[in-house]
Amino acid sequence: MKKMFMAVIALMMTISASAQFYIYYSDGTVAKVDSISMIAPGGTNTPDTPIEPEEPTTPSTGIGVFSVAEGKTVTFSPGNLQYTQSTDTWSFAENQYDLIGAGNLTTLGNLADKIDLFCYGTGDAPTKISLSTDDYLYFVDWGTNVIGTDTANTWRTLTYQEWSHLIWGRPTLNLPAEVNGVGGLVLLPDNWVWPDNIHINDNIYNECGCDYSSQTFTKDEWLILEQAGAVFLPAAGAHGYGAGLDQRRFGDECGGFYWVAPDDPNATINEVCYTIMFSSHAINYSWSATVNGYSVRLVKDL
Repeated sequence: MKKMFMAVIALMMTISASAQFYIYYSDGTVAKVDSISMIAPGGTNTPDTPIEPEEPTTPSTGIGVFSVAEGKTVTFSPGNLQYTQSTDTWSFAENQYDLIGAGNLTTLGNLADKIDLFCYGTGDAPTKISLSTDDYLYFVDWGTNVIGTDTANTWRTLTYQEWSHLIWGRPTLNLPAEVNGVGGLVLLPDNWVWPDNIHINDNIYNECGCDYSSQTFTKDEWLILEQAGAVFLPAAGAHGYGAGLDQRRFGDECGGFYWVAPDDPNATINEVCYTIMFSSHAINYSWSATVNGYSVRLVKDL
């Protein structure tokens, strides 16, 4: 298991050190750049042929509408998923840039009372820390729970095909950025138009995978972007396991790792599954050991 976790971290470091940033447009155009402009093909900040969502109204959360397949749209939860052991309750982070990160583990290497990094598919057992992949054969979506005041099954996890369409299949850009001092990935909704009072840098590429400061947004600037429908995925890092339960550790704090639901919910998982991962200048997907702890961001179908 340790080798699997280290392989993911090594891959993350490889991306951080040498990867180019690729922009994938829905018309098949691929741009390989080390300087990213906010201009889409056609010379405007909006797509030549805007994607018209089936539900054009911005949800009450203030977070925008995102296409995840042809004719299929979702809205994101207002923050990353959290679980509190002492009260056995689920909630969303108060702000999109909030994260617990290394605070998921106590000084003794045990899980803290409130956590936001989960092992694979642990919607029915958020504190599961088994080292056996046999205990993670099936995916239980975290959205099957009551979360805050929302009823069970209000939210769900995106599948790989949906994540792929969201990140690489739309003409809308996604960009690494630092929001209120926290590094992560900004996702822009369909039909996005930049607010006039927000400054966008022409070059957001940075060789260092941990440095998101090439594009920064203050707390007040982010509030404007959030109200316009933008989503932020904080880079919370990951925790993994060694040869024993006393060897749990935290790693790669500058990277973002988000779990992906299987396209076939009835499929069994052997030893690996997939995750969306990003650094300050690259987005990718990779296999991962099911026993690692990653972030969870849920969506609601529209």
